[in-house]
Amino acid sequence: MAPKKNRVKVSELKGLRLYNFLLKRLGQENAKKPKKQQLGRASRRQIVSKELYPKFKQGATAVEVTKAVKKVVTGLPPSEICNPLYLSEAYLSFVEYYEIDNHIRTVLPDCLNVRVNAGAFGKTKIFNTNNYSYYGNGVRKIIENIRKELEDNKSGIAYFSGVVKLLRGKPNDGKPENYFVEYVLFINDIPEADDNPVDFDLPRKEVKKVEEVKDYLANRFGVLEKAKRKRKRAAKKAKPKTEKEVKKIKETEIRNAINSLKRLLKANLITKEQFEQQKASLTSLKRKP
Repeated sequence: MAPKKNRVKVSELKGLRLYNFLLKRLGQENAKKPKKQQLGRASRRQIVSKELYPKFKQGATAVEVTKAVKKVVTGLPPSEICNPLYLSEAYLSFVEYYEIDNHIRTVLPDCLNVRVNAGAFGKTKIFNTNNYSYYGNGVRKIIENIRKELEDNKSGIAYFSGVVKLLRGKPNDGKPENYFVEYVLFINDIPEADDNPVDFDLPRKEVKKVEEVKDYLANRFGVLEKAKRKRKRAAKKAKPKTEKEVKKIKETEIRNAINSLKRLLKANLITKEQFEQQKASLTSLKRKP
């Protein structure tokens, strides 16, 4: 008679042993999903660090862990999230150049082919977000080149906008493996590389799936925006400013906000009336102390 395997006593696990157990259980459960819904290692670690470990660090049963892990996996986005053609332009456009790393890691799913193209400032090879690395894929070098250009010119607004393109030599047939998202750099609203997207219209029956993907991206985009506001508040609190510096920063922020509104208007994401109202509200801030 074969000896019984020793079962892990979850209630006795603490610290790193508990963390590694949760990471393993999440990986096992996720492996049951289709390949397109497989989480990357970084995403699994993030889920365990932010959701599962804090919940169970004071103690848990195997049943509680299994239930929580299954809930996480059940809540994964539809497989269409991996098809660039289903992604909403609203959540790919107007990414501040210094936020592109956070955008790729936070907003995009772990199964997307991507390239960052800043023209003369550098271009990455096409990589998959499942194994993305800020340093390894060359994004950091591109960001530093852009930062230096803006500092040398003492001005300029730089941002990335993602466009869906067809992989070279692949048929334009709607299959996800034939497309990728290229983040093209814009400086003062002028593209530094080709920003023409592929021409492909999804069937009308796919509208519901597009909306499901849009909702998922909206949630991830909200997480990114919340983190950005938190970082800005921390930076503002950490570094005291003179009155002159505060005024200059305020004017710059208002100007950048108005320029962002102009881009949203140009992309038909807001109406002319909404643009004028928000512009007037921002302009009035200049007169306030």
